[in-house]
Amino acid sequence: MSKILFYFSDHGANAVRQSENLYGGVGYYRVVKVAEQVKGHDVTVWGTQLTKKGESKAERWERIFKEYDIFWSSYFSDGEEASALFYTRDKLNREGKNKKVVLDVDDNFLDILESHPLYDKIKSGKKDRAFMSTILSFADVITVSTEPLKLRFAKHFRDVYKIEKEIVVIPNMNDIKDWNFTVPKKKNKIIIGYAGSNSHQDDLKMFIPNLLEVMKKHKNVYFECIGSITKDMLHLFKDFPSHEMNRCDIGGGTHTFKEYPEYIASRGWDIGVAPLDDNAFTRCKSHIKFMEYAALHIPVIASMVHPYCIAISDRYVIEQDKTGLLVKPSEWEEALETLITNAEKRKELAENAHKHITDNWQYDDGLVSERIAEVLSKLK
Repeated sequence: MSKILFYFSDHGANAVRQSENLYGGVGYYRVVKVAEQVKGHDVTVWGTQLTKKGESKAERWERIFKEYDIFWSSYFSDGEEASALFYTRDKLNREGKNKKVVLDVDDNFLDILESHPLYDKIKSGKKDRAFMSTILSFADVITVSTEPLKLRFAKHFRDVYKIEKEIVVIPNMNDIKDWNFTVPKKKNKIIIGYAGSNSHQDDLKMFIPNLLEVMKKHKNVYFECIGSITKDMLHLFKDFPSHEMNRCDIGGGTHTFKEYPEYIASRGWDIGVAPLDDNAFTRCKSHIKFMEYAALHIPVIASMVHPYCIAISDRYVIEQDKTGLLVKPSEWEEALETLITNAEKRKELAENAHKHITDNWQYDDGLVSERIAEVLSKLK
């Protein structure tokens, strides 16, 4: 039995997470829920507990590896921290201690888009990109969220470092118990909702003109956006007349993931949208939006690109016209029109999708545990 320390590094994103030792979406999906599925080992999950005041980086890793056999965390770009981590691991391994490091990657930073808020920091030739790539090359095993992400990083390590890395896909799943909230329906309104980070500017740029057209036709249609629109993205709405713009609610998200499911449920969305521009960056994304909308009985319209239209680990994500609507860029307006005008269709898709993720996409159904066991077998 190994002692494994899982670390959610996104506790530092804001003051609330730091003070309450809580995490955002990355910590939830890629660390905390994965740790819950480890079988037969001693598991600890930390956030702010990782560091101690006055402790050097070398002292930190000596302390951690004295107690734990495996350190499992999201990827990072701090070169000094990584140097201390891997130096300590290798020193102890020379002493026969068998210490290991697993790093998780949930995004394709190798093909980062110019519209991404971190582009200037992570684009080719930048220090942080080089550090992230090099740090990952020292991990004993890398875990990723999708098969395309695995293939992209495997190619990168072959081309750049001339090595074959151990990479295991641990797909994002759902825990329906965390989404047990009722979505209130607002009379005389159809609310189209979108939830996402500010890295989706190109995706929204494709979607928003179609939204405008249906809002012009249907005065009872409203749009709400959670977490994704920053001030420098408001230009996406530049063509909206005042009457349509007044029916758009552009807001932030929640400080921690703990509040997020209830918050998104409280918005009362009738339709959830998941637009993705088809490119090397988005094809490595996962299907979290679909699972979150479906968990709340919200019918989904999504772009016909990976990850929504391709089976993952032999499991369907969206089945066309059964658990959601899959659309090409030219089909968004028609799909929105279909669901805006057909309440029965919205209900049918929502109920089918909810049953689908409950039956096929739950963390406790064994798939994640199997992939964790695969990771641990590679560490022996």
